[in-house]
Amino acid sequence: MGPLPTIVGVDGSAAALDAVRWAALDARLHLSDLLVVSATSLPKVLTGLGVLPDTVVHQARSETDRILSEARETATRGTATVTVDTVSSEASAVSTLLELSETARMVVIATRGLGGTEQRSLGSIGFAVTTHARCPVTVVRGWTDGSIDHSIQPVVVGVDGTKASAAAMTSAFEEADVRSAPLTAVHSWSDTDLSIGFPIRGMEWPDNRRAAADHLARLLEPHTRLHPTVSVRSVVVKDKPVQALLDHAQGAQLVVIGSHGRGGYAEMMLGSTSRSVLTRAHCPVTVVPSPGRLAAVTHRPIM
Repeated sequence: MGPLPTIVGVDGSAAALDAVRWAALDARLHLSDLLVVSATSLPKVLTGLGVLPDTVVHQARSETDRILSEARETATRGTATVTVDTVSSEASAVSTLLELSETARMVVIATRGLGGTEQRSLGSIGFAVTTHARCPVTVVRGWTDGSIDHSIQPVVVGVDGTKASAAAMTSAFEEADVRSAPLTAVHSWSDTDLSIGFPIRGMEWPDNRRAAADHLARLLEPHTRLHPTVSVRSVVVKDKPVQALLDHAQGAQLVVIGSHGRGGYAEMMLGSTSRSVLTRAHCPVTVVPSPGRLAAVTHRPIM
């Protein structure tokens, strides 16, 4: 069995074509096939007759074919080594992508599509897919390969010591390795804004900085052994993990985060840090699900 495919959702928007370009590059780097997906959920009842007119169905399907053709052309432009296939669905975009995520290595979506009015809004489809997908999901905003220097601009990963962030580190090191890119690991000692309220004895940052740095080094050590060629920069901050990640995202080619943090549990909705980074970062962001959700793919029986 070869590598699991990379899935990218398209809807005919310019933002979706940016996602296709990113997905095609990522598929090539990971030696996986690319599956371009367009989902058009037609209403079951539109008229008093209880059926859709044939002309409406034909027009919708023709538009889907056009969207997929444009996306395929975009995906294969300059990346002939990637095998590209397409699929159309008449189910909802969310249900289609979630079903495909069960046997995918990555799902890629744009931060917004034709229905989006605000670039910094994740949207209902993006939120649902990043929350419930069984594989990592990358949300792409305004990306073009020509603006990226892969050997200089780092992959950034958020590290908080949870199982979710351990999965994110595994993904981030793999992405940095295949891109020959440096990796920046950002660890916030506290999720709470410690500048608010009265000082607490034993919580003084100068006294805890070294322990936090040592903790991060221990978390990184297994990954640096597996990826010895990846240059790693460790960043330890006192608090405000969202701001720290956003600061480093400004010069990054990719940010990788877990689906939830220290206050979460395996099947919860996206954590507050993940949501904030997704909606505010200016580069693609990969959300890696908890090990429990990933297990549905990695331990799927072979039929």
